[in-house]
Amino acid sequence: MNSAFEYTLKAGGLMREEDYPYTGTDRGTCKFDKTKVAAKVANFSVVSLDEDQIAANLFKNGPLAVAINAVFMQTYIGGVSCPYICSKRLDHGVLLVGYGSAGYAPVRMKDKPYWIIKNSWGENWGENGFYRICRGRNICGVDSMVSTVAAVNTNSE
Repeated sequence: MNSAFEYTLKAGGLMREEDYPYTGTDRGTCKFDKTKVAAKVANFSVVSLDEDQIAANLFKNGPLAVAINAVFMQTYIGGVSCPYICSKRLDHGVLLVGYGSAGYAPVRMKDKPYWIIKNSWGENWGENGFYRICRGRNICGVDSMVSTVAAVNTNSE
């Protein structure tokens, strides 16, 4: 995500998806039009790897950009995902939107703490487009690359 934020800063902003739709094909040249910029990045920063600091930043500033290994997300249908072994090779960008605890965990003798993640695969995936993953062990690298961005809306639509 940091590379995307850097590009957005240099390019001067982002267009709306309606103005520059994703086609899934290589069309050659960039069709970016500065006159159709809908949002700009004012600044961004990397957040600490410490989960308590991540949670505090999330609480204070709102959603955070997160990279994760998405291998277990592909078959996720609900509940708190706590894969025992998951690579920390980051391959997917998501939005960290919250945290909580639920669902008795016999090993811990208490509720399982988890992160709440908003994914881009639509509302028919996961829990209405959201994913809950165990918090506390950097599972699937979820705590490895966290950043926050200050965005500027340039459009009143």
